[in-house]
Order: sequence, then structure tokens, then C-alpha cells
Amino acid sequence: MPNGNYDEAWIAAAKTLATRNLKGLTIRCPSCGESGTVMSKWIPKSPVKPLYVVHSNGNGYFKCCLLDADESSVARAGVKVIARDTIKTLRLGKPFVLFSGGRDSLCTLEYMRRLGKRAGVEITAVHADTTAGLPEVEEYVRTTCASMNVRLITVRPPRDFFRLAKSWGIPGVKSRWCCKTLKIAPIRRYLSQIKGPKVIYDGIRAAESPVRAKYVPVWFHPSFRCLSVSPIFNWSDGEVDGYIKSKDLPPNPTAGLGISGECWCGAYMCRSDFEALLNMRPDVFNKLVQVEKAQRGKYTFLYEDGKQVRLSTLKAKPS
Repeated sequence: MPNGNYDEAWIAAAKTLATRNLKGLTIRCPSCGESGTVMSKWIPKSPVKPLYVVHSNGNGYFKCCLLDADESSVARAGVKVIARDTIKTLRLGKPFVLFSGGRDSLCTLEYMRRLGKRAGVEITAVHADTTAGLPEVEEYVRTTCASMNVRLITVRPPRDFFRLAKSWGIPGVKSRWCCKTLKIAPIRRYLSQIKGPKVIYDGIRAAESPVRAKYVPVWFHPSFRCLSVSPIFNWSDGEVDGYIKSKDLPPNPTAGLGISGECWCGAYMCRSDFEALLNMRPDVFNKLVQVEKAQRGKYTFLYEDGKQVRLSTLKAKPS
């Protein structure tokens, strides 16, 4: 992606956002002292995105202050996403909620459905079928959206994960081609067909990891070319669980099993995960065994103490 094109799109989005008076994102700029809107910017291969305070009055005045590390810490402490701000973003473009079927995305979908109803705006759920997930999850996504009366768009990669992994190699922590190929690219292709401005909502939360704690809840997505909003960014684990329980939302069928049903690319998974998969879905497990065989001993899904462990040597856990 040419950086110039991204910069132009980012500036246009920043100008729009800065004129919407989003209270939770408005701070006194620690760099220049003026009031402005906090926004981050994507940088290739950088887990921590630089923060800016955007100043604009909608009448031609526009300024971006890049914050240093100390100023960014101050800015993050003063930023939160609140319901009335999220409602304002619903009017910035067609709203799409990314729904993986996981707990956080379930909470986000119901929360945005209710805010959309308040605002008189219909949301659309977008689900990426990675082709490496469990069939139960795909059915759960369909039935959940139907029960919520939310329109669902499911996207898929042109070639499924198992075929790609046999020829491209097994994804790993340092080679996560899976996310870009199986999720980002199909969603990008779909959104590129939607005319006019768009806004994406996701279930990213600060409590998930130290890296995500350094995010801010509104930014411009480089692949989707639209604003990305994380409406439950500041919610704790307990708040998410409490919301799901209070709304009587149906649990994912893989919840409580200690495994993720959305994607079995293998990155970040350990022995107990694969053993759980073998117990629950031996057919999917055996597909992974066939992927390993295609590597001719060069790679395996599982490493322990730096040594390869073949999936074919694992045994199902006693029930």
C-alpha cells in the first residue's frame, strides 16, 4: 500500500473525526495545550501505533500533534469510549460489526445492535469464515445473528486454509500469513465493494494484553480504509461476562473447552489445545495431521522446548 495514499485517507478521516466533538476522545493536548481529539495511526510492523491529537474546526483549520512516549501515556490515561460518542460514529458511515463468534465480539454485536436501534441505524455483522474453524462456530454465528435479527455477511478466502498450509507452510508466531490471508483480505474485498463511507466496530479491549492496552479505541484501518471503533475497549472481563449474562446471549458451543473454535491455524497453540481438538473434532485434527505430513518433516504445528512434536503422536484425553 503506497504510504502517501494511506496518509491522505487518514488525514481525511482525522478531519472528520475531529469535528464530531467526541467527549471521551477529547483531551487537552500535552504537546500544544489546545483541545483536540486523540487518534492513532498505523505504522507497518509496529505493534504500538503512534498517537496524535487532531485539531480542527471544520472551517479549514487543521493540525496534528504527534505525541512522544510520555505524552502518549498521558493521552491514553485520559481517553475512553462512551456510548454517546459511539452513537455519533454510527452516523459517519455504514456500520459493520466484526463478529468472530468469540465472547468479546458477541458482546460488541449486541451492544452495537442496541445502540443502532437507539440511533435508528441498522448494523451489519461481518464474519470471516477462516476455513480453519470448527463447523459448530459457523452454525453458531448464523443462528446468533438470526436470533438478533441482524443481517450477516460471511466472507471466505478463495482457497481454504488446509490447501494453503500444505503449500505455503504452517503459520507460526513469526510467520502469521493466516490472519492476513484468511481474515483481513476477504473482509477488505467485501468492504471495497461498499460505496460511500464505512465504519468498522470490533471487540478489541485494553485488558486483553499489554500491547492492546497501548491502543486507543478509534483509529483508521489501513486495510479496510475506514474508521475502526472498539466500543468496549475499556470494559473489564467481568463487565463483558456480566453484559452477556444480563442480555441472556447464547454461549459459543466451544466456550468452556479451553480452545478457540474460530481458527485452527496453529499459531500460539499448545499441546492441551490440540488434545482438546482431537477429543472434540477428530476430523479437523486429522486435517492438521495431513498438513504436517505435507511438510515432509520440515515443520510441525507443535514445538516443546524447541523440539518438534508431531500431532500424530498425540493421544485423546480421557473423557
